[in-house]
Amino acid sequence: MDSAQIVSVFGIAVPVCAAVVAWFWKTHHERKVVKVALVAEVLALKEIANAREYLPDLRKTADDLEAIPEKDRDAIRYHIPVPEHYCRVYVANISKLGSLKLKDANLIVRFYQYADSVIRDVSPGGVLYEGSSDPNDFRENASILALALEAATELGTRNPM
Repeated sequence: MDSAQIVSVFGIAVPVCAAVVAWFWKTHHERKVVKVALVAEVLALKEIANAREYLPDLRKTADDLEAIPEKDRDAIRYHIPVPEHYCRVYVANISKLGSLKLKDANLIVRFYQYADSVIRDVSPGGVLYEGSSDPNDFRENASILALALEAATELGTRNPM
């Protein structure tokens, strides 16, 4: 191989190698940014739920209803205004969940599934929004919300900010 061929090979190999390295760096950086953004959103939603005391309130409502004889119970309406964009980071990055570690992706998806279940019940058309006198409706939602908060806690433990 003469010097012209060596220069030609390096002339092709160096830009290709640089492009591959740049792609790997970009992918690695994007993965980290997506994870940080998703974890931040989940933890912020957890903090909001805790600050507004949704879980203790659901449990207290169930206990209060249970203390009243069934025939004397009035339906209690439970509304939580949730904007449609409450999970904008999750929605924007759902196609990138595969770039996360399996356990993190699992916790994030579980959190949003549990949260969506509760949100459906406290939004227009939901059983708690329309009103219920059954303490089990409130207890069930409290249990599902507790699962969401547990997933968020575990996610935060795995990914300290």
